[in-house]
Amino acid sequence: MLNNPISKILLMGMLAAAVLSGCSTEPESQPDAGAQVTEPLKGGSGKLFFAARAGSKSQFDVYFLNLETGKSYQLSDNGEADISPDFTSAGNLLVFSTNRGGSYDIFRMVLPDGGVDQLTTASSDETEPRISQDGKYVAYQSDGSGDYDIWVMNLSDGSTDTLTTEDTQETQPGWSPDGSRLVYVSNRDGDFELFSMAADGTDVRQLTENEVYDAAPVWSPDGGRLAFISKRDLHFQLFLLDLQSGEERQLTDSATTIHSPAWSPDGKFIAYVSESGKNCQLNAYELATGKSYLVTSGFSKYSGLSWED
Repeated sequence: MLNNPISKILLMGMLAAAVLSGCSTEPESQPDAGAQVTEPLKGGSGKLFFAARAGSKSQFDVYFLNLETGKSYQLSDNGEADISPDFTSAGNLLVFSTNRGGSYDIFRMVLPDGGVDQLTTASSDETEPRISQDGKYVAYQSDGSGDYDIWVMNLSDGSTDTLTTEDTQETQPGWSPDGSRLVYVSNRDGDFELFSMAADGTDVRQLTENEVYDAAPVWSPDGGRLAFISKRDLHFQLFLLDLQSGEERQLTDSATTIHSPAWSPDGKFIAYVSESGKNCQLNAYELATGKSYLVTSGFSKYSGLSWED
């Protein structure tokens, strides 16, 4: 169990790994000057949602970057930490975690009008929310039992279910494209590995087995692969897992720490954060060429990232 508050903060920091389509107008907020979208992403479709610290601010706010225009927009500004945003075009719903009430809870924002409501109210920390593509469910991690477990909320009535009850850390849930399964991270075998389970918590499968730290799994749009990060040397790097063959492939070999991977809607790119001290930027890895391209470097820190049309 992780009862030490500092250990929990460190774990949340390591695990901190969606996206506006169908909106008729942009949110009424000032574009940020930090966007530096480069080819071949510049002028492309899709929007990236992320949490970041801008300038001298100490708190994280939620932003989105319009790749077509190269402009980024601020969606939240409340003086507290808003982190780990995730978006679905079904209802134009954005979910994120925030400590506005002291502990971290899950909030929902409806775009483009920006109306916000609170989904969880527990005294424990609820973080890493991921919304299903149909907009009906939110999966998240909660430390209410002393260890992190995976929970799912039904957005139609607010009811919740605990999907994991092990006396270990179960974190960072992510939905399969069809909503039938969840991928997540667990240290039940002593190392942090990737697992998947049916959406009701049954049929648990271990996906990786390494004496290292695997984290931040995200399902590809076609459902056949997972992007994730793994610390197999000094820094976390970006990896790809083929779910049918079990083959793992390292994609980056960087002197910086990689985190928060997110697939492009067409499956051609994987966006990620590259971080070294105060030097942070968003990049996108092109699977066809093996090249990484700069997306933006206009913020000092990032927490969470996702991408949709």
